[in-house]
Amino acid sequence: MYTEQEVSKLTGVAWAAGLFEGEGCITGNIRYPKQRHLAIAMTDRDVMENFVKIVGYGNLKGPHNRPLRKPYWNWFIAKRIEVVRILNLFLPYLGERRGTKAIEALKHYEAAN
Repeated sequence: MYTEQEVSKLTGVAWAAGLFEGEGCITGNIRYPKQRHLAIAMTDRDVMENFVKIVGYGNLKGPHNRPLRKPYWNWFIAKRIEVVRILNLFLPYLGERRGTKAIEALKHYEAAN
């Protein structure tokens, strides 16, 4: 039996993984080929604040203003230990395409050792 707190945490992680599935990305950078980055951006500040609270790492940046568009907020991380932790946290909840990208990023780090 799970406690109410454990259920809340699991639900939050599943929600954050779903948001990342739809709005986030896993990328690399030519200048830093050993790194992988996680990023997500959207116009709903409260949703982004909740996401950052659940993943427990990184800072929300914004608002970024663009002409004739709503302001947006973004979250971006590249610290290896946190990228690995968050990908492992999200992996059970990711779909096939994003899950494959997560596994590739994790294998990239394993190969870099």
